[in-house]
Amino acid sequence: MAQHSVELGWMNIQPCSKIEWVSSDIPGIKVPVLKTSEQRFYAWAVVDSDNMRDEALQSLKDCALASVAAAGGIGVITANPGAAVKSFSAAFLLCFKAKCADIVLSNVSIETRAVCTW
Repeated sequence: MAQHSVELGWMNIQPCSKIEWVSSDIPGIKVPVLKTSEQRFYAWAVVDSDNMRDEALQSLKDCALASVAAAGGIGVITANPGAAVKSFSAAFLLCFKAKCADIVLSNVSIETRAVCTW
């Protein structure tokens, strides 16, 4: 499965904070110190390109077959391809446009990650 990542961007969010216990001036005694650091939030899209291609090819085939009827049938297409192309193309584009959004939505995911820059 070929996956491709597309970085969508990053932004600073609420800083990270933690308590560290550090040695004090008194030997053997540790004191709490609050540490803060920049925290970044990253987002990227992951595209399953193999599956997207396979689904698109299948949709192209399905829409082409469904569009034959809109063009008047295979007999009309073979008898006069020039006259049939307009109705075939319109039906084909309408069918494929309807499927494209589903293909993309099922093959693209958004992933995020927050990172403290200690």
